Amino acid sequence: MTYEQGVELMLDALKGIHGRFKQLYGQAAMRLDENTYLFTGSNRVLAETSESDLVLCDVNTGGLGEILRSCTDIDSVLFGMTQDMVAVSDRDEPLDVTLEDLAQLTGAKLKVSVDAEPANIISALEDTTVCLIKGIGGIAAGSNIRKAVAGIQIVEKACEAEIHGKLLGGTVPIEAELAERYRKDFETDYVNRNEEKSVPFVGFEEEVFNLRVQLIETGKELAKQDLIYGSWGNLSVRIGDDEMLITPSSMDYFDIKPEDIVRLNINTLVYGDQRVPSSETSMHAAIYREIPDCGAVIHTHSNGLAVFAACEAGFSTGNQEIKEVIGEMLVTEKAEAGTPELAACVCETMKKTHNAIIPHHGAVFTGPSLEVTLRIAEAAEIMARNILKFDTGVPQDDELAE
Repeated sequence: MTYEQGVELMLDALKGIHGRFKQLYGQAAMRLDENTYLFTGSNRVLAETSESDLVLCDVNTGGLGEILRSCTDIDSVLFGMTQDMVAVSDRDEPLDVTLEDLAQLTGAKLKVSVDAEPANIISALEDTTVCLIKGIGGIAAGSNIRKAVAGIQIVEKACEAEIHGKLLGGTVPIEAELAERYRKDFETDYVNRNEEKSVPFVGFEEEVFNLRVQLIETGKELAKQDLIYGSWGNLSVRIGDDEMLITPSSMDYFDIKPEDIVRLNINTLVYGDQRVPSSETSMHAAIYREIPDCGAVIHTHSNGLAVFAACEAGFSTGNQEIKEVIGEMLVTEKAEAGTPELAACVCETMKKTHNAIIPHHGAVFTGPSLEVTLRIAEAAEIMARNILKFDTGVPQDDELAE
């Protein structure tokens, strides 16, 4: 790619690290060609990187350049640190993985490089794309800059769960065998879905076309609000009694086009010659079958709610007005992601409330429309972060973790 294209791509991706509660400092490198890479320079708030900060480097120079030179299957490397990441990384043993999205990247354990020497980081990244650096922070690599950004944010989220989860009694590791299965499935199946650059565009009636566009815009808004990262998370909207539109699997929300949205039958799950739909399609369809007045479903992977998911905990509030909007954030029974069993567990919980926390996974929200459901998801995430006191570490007296 050209220098100008690289600058635009890199700055756009780094702006996605919003830091609504905590700023992520660090450095990033992105390969332009076999000889050069773009570098953000000295440690800074990554989201505030400007074009004037970027340096064009020879791949034979710098620590991040050495990583890019040695790992030819990656195009981007991102080092990041927050107070939580530094605290969690100051360890000699790997970190037990408690969140499914991290398990997909690294299995049951998040490795720790003994220091920031490129050779040791390369060794730690041998069979994964993310790791911690002892006492310093974390690092993520990817085949493009957006994947590296998503990777470091997932590591950040896992570290926040370790720190703030202490208020809830501590995190619970994912069973090692299940975590390794998540990684294997991710590497051999998930990342290979929807690889075609485009699918045929066919005419849509105006109402359905507008819903496709609304799904795309809502997905982007979820990303901007830090409720989803990369291709993690999914959303859908009902069409009539028997159909729904749902986001495709393994596609970044800023790359999805109207023709990529999948239309399918909520009873048969048949979708024909279209993109592969979200891996949580069975959960969305089951919710629509069980809740006839549900018009939209949003599944998030956000930081505050992830702490509760990692701790297998729910929460409520004494504020009745907020409670009427959000409902009780109850925890579902545990089941493997993407399975009919998980769909059944979610639906069972939805009989008591209109939202739920999925252990080690994230949260799911229902509502009459995408707009309303998005607002509920935003409110629940803010409430979760306030309970956990992301700013001070002290929970409110009138907010209870259950």
